Amino acid sequence: MLPKYQPFRIRRTLTAIALAFSLILPGTAPAFAADTPTILRDSELERIIRDISVPIFAAAGLNTDSVHTYVIRDKSINAFVAGGQNVFINTGLIMAASNVGEVAGVIAHETGHITGGHLARFQDGLKGASALTILGMILGAAAIAAGGADAGIAVIMGSQQMAMRSVLSYSRNQEAAADQAAMTFLDKAHQSGRGLVSFFEVLSGQELLYVTNQDPYVRSHPLTQDRINALSELVDKSPWKDAPSPAGQDAMFERMKAKLWGYLQPPYTTLQQYPVGNNSLPARYARAYAYNQLHDEAKAYAEADSLLKDNPNDPYLWELKGFLLFENGKLEQSIAPFRKSIAISPDEPLILTQLGQSLIATENPAYTDEAIRILEKANRLDKESPFAWHQLSIAYDHAGKEGPARLAAAERYSIVGASEDAYRQARQAVNKLPRGTPDWFRAQDIMVAAQAEMPKGKAPRDALPD
Repeated sequence: MLPKYQPFRIRRTLTAIALAFSLILPGTAPAFAADTPTILRDSELERIIRDISVPIFAAAGLNTDSVHTYVIRDKSINAFVAGGQNVFINTGLIMAASNVGEVAGVIAHETGHITGGHLARFQDGLKGASALTILGMILGAAAIAAGGADAGIAVIMGSQQMAMRSVLSYSRNQEAAADQAAMTFLDKAHQSGRGLVSFFEVLSGQELLYVTNQDPYVRSHPLTQDRINALSELVDKSPWKDAPSPAGQDAMFERMKAKLWGYLQPPYTTLQQYPVGNNSLPARYARAYAYNQLHDEAKAYAEADSLLKDNPNDPYLWELKGFLLFENGKLEQSIAPFRKSIAISPDEPLILTQLGQSLIATENPAYTDEAIRILEKANRLDKESPFAWHQLSIAYDHAGKEGPARLAAAERYSIVGASEDAYRQARQAVNKLPRGTPDWFRAQDIMVAAQAEMPKGKAPRDALPD
């Protein structure tokens, strides 16, 4: 049996917002992505954040499989909890952090908001929704709070961080409780709380700034010197105050930070931060992305090849090589590195999706069956990727499988909250799929959920097949 389809949680006025939050994979970001908060999907980043988070979630007594972490492509410093047990972390926070302990401390603090039940009543309706829907709803609700019901689209391109304060803010009592909980979790995980203190000390300097110059974390998580002093006292009493970071996490953090620098920052800024004389793994990693932005293929490939020479069994470096080749139009050549990455780490849905994309992009019919097999596995492992569903729909179309193609398209639109498109694609799937099969019933589930979400007068009245 397929899992029951989660009903659409997004309201009609916010559908366009959710549509903006398409899956971000290297090379597939929409033109507005640099200015728009988006869910940034990357296998390595997600794995590192999970490795940092899971010991903290476990220490908090949470089911670690039920708590989800997401990275948001946004240069501002922020992190928040939304839609139940979902922790969102901005790339700006990761890049501003001095060490992995600061990131771990923030995650522990946000976990304190989960266990403390501090989520706004507004967020109750987001439980069970996809990450894209949650982010769209929060930005849309923030926009409405800031400028009325018609402001839901404008917030994306404007001052969304200012508006989000009204949706994500906590009281000082809640903040103090989350601080205490964070220290409890860090102690149980045998980790130091010094990172959380140092992070708050850096942000405390913004309290005197005009509100528009403050990072969102400061506005939604009010900081006072008394609060920082109280947290410092808790840290000083901890038997783990001087504990080193968990094994391997310092290196993972530096690597994650370098990757974000290379991918998100202007290339010359990255080359200043990681100059040519620095031959560390993070520096070469960052420069590979920077040179790619500069369209200097030779230097980008050279950095990737030097990394692979030193680390031949690293799946993420093979992914890097495949990405660089794909970005520069070498579609056929990109396939082998992606295959190598998957051979080393076979259950990475985002890398599987990139391999599937490369196979399809060659337009070689000999690759169609492999692309379908690869993308079906990717979607079994991660059902929330609209980009993966889109690629699978294309692959099915290439194979002449119209029913599965329409169902995959319906899945894609359902994730982003486009109820009319989801209904239309699912309706076509029902007409093309064998009656009574799991896919046929799945298409009907999507139709029912989409129909219920449409405004009165626009919902189709045609009866579902028996």
